[in-house]
Amino acid sequence: MERRKLLVTGCGRSGTAYAAVVWRAVGLDVRHEMPVPPHGTMGKDGIASWYMAVDDPHPPYGPSARGYVFDVVIHQVRHPLLVIPSVAQFILNNPESRTYIERNAPATRLGFRDVFRRRRDRLLLQAMRYWFHWNSLAAAKAQETVQVERLIPSLPRLCERLGVPLPSESIAGIATDINARSNYVDEAPWSVDWSDLERLDDRLSRDVAALATSYGY
Repeated sequence: MERRKLLVTGCGRSGTAYAAVVWRAVGLDVRHEMPVPPHGTMGKDGIASWYMAVDDPHPPYGPSARGYVFDVVIHQVRHPLLVIPSVAQFILNNPESRTYIERNAPATRLGFRDVFRRRRDRLLLQAMRYWFHWNSLAAAKAQETVQVERLIPSLPRLCERLGVPLPSESIAGIATDINARSNYVDEAPWSVDWSDLERLDDRLSRDVAALATSYGY
């Protein structure tokens, strides 16, 4: 087993690309799963990758979690009303990523009746299932959960836990809109509210809301 300092994981579209930038500003070689050099590989100090919430040996992008052990695993979260439509537009339109999700979280699969829904509704329903089940997998693997919106204020405590100094001058100017969406999705971002999720699956929407509340949303 190879040891690294840090793994940041959670759902896709929850700010893992942003987290990689923040931790590199701190001074750690933490990379992102996206296949754009220097990313797509394990950093000297760790990685931010939603694929590594599970120990599948064949993620579509970046290294597998198998063969690595981390000093600290952070489960990073973002509000479900922001993540779910973004996952529907982006992640689930990648066949390799969708197959990976369904293989490791079978409860996310669409059923026979679901295929008769409109395309947007199918994608949003599966994205809602993904947010609920994938976050549960990531939380079970992590020592703590951190809201991406609270990452910067949490750095003093997290750096102390990692045993690394916090160079405050390096993080002062980090942009908060760092993400890979624009590289892959041309259409305007979808938006949803709780009533949209309730219409798709009332019981699941309540489970999502309860889990979000437990994360501080």
